[in-house]
Amino acid sequence: MSSTPNRYDPHNTAPTAISRESLAELIQSFLASDITAFVFDEKLDAYRESDDPVIRHVVDAVWYYYDDCDDHLVCFSKQEWDYFQRLLLVLSSDCRVEAKSQRRWSGKQLIAALSLCTFAYFAIQSGWGQHLLILSIPFGVISIAISFWHSHDASLPDPYAPIIFPFATFSDLAIAYRSSGFRKTPYPKHIGTRTIRSPFMTAFGQFYTYTMWLILAPFPLLFQAFPTTQTETRIRAA
Repeated sequence: MSSTPNRYDPHNTAPTAISRESLAELIQSFLASDITAFVFDEKLDAYRESDDPVIRHVVDAVWYYYDDCDDHLVCFSKQEWDYFQRLLLVLSSDCRVEAKSQRRWSGKQLIAALSLCTFAYFAIQSGWGQHLLILSIPFGVISIAISFWHSHDASLPDPYAPIIFPFATFSDLAIAYRSSGFRKTPYPKHIGTRTIRSPFMTAFGQFYTYTMWLILAPFPLLFQAFPTTQTETRIRAA
């Protein structure tokens, strides 16, 4: 049983060749609990500007699955673990990245713009002051509702996506497995019991976030009034 890494111990800072193989080794070190999130994030910096679009895609993808505020060991659900195994498969096989982006206007932008204009009207009528923090609360509720609406729209419509993503199709996934000989590592159940922070701190963080969102509603509404850019990225087997 491996011991918990000491964040204060000096770690190897020797330069590493930027390649898919070295990135896969780095990810495997994190999955094996050999390094913590802070060390993982620091070592990923060398890969962020790679000329290889596959490397850049994987680095961008893993960024969402660790906390860069509190240091921690890997803390994954079974679904998250399987997703990382597929990312390792991407690095182990001859794959390419396909990305399609589009800017979309919808009713969400109209609602955000109208809400922002309404807030501005009331602010002009009532004058500048701390009362605007109270005035912004109902508009904050609207902004939060728009955000949840966006999250619902952005959900993956493909029912098979959770078991093949980031691959585009089952065929691409199967070809990658056959061509690489990759074997996934079984999920270590004990990592599912780990937590990054206490339930109290998690609840406090959410409370603080939504409180600031409510009293500073004009700022998120301003961003929500612009069209959204949706990028669909998929991996194709060569």
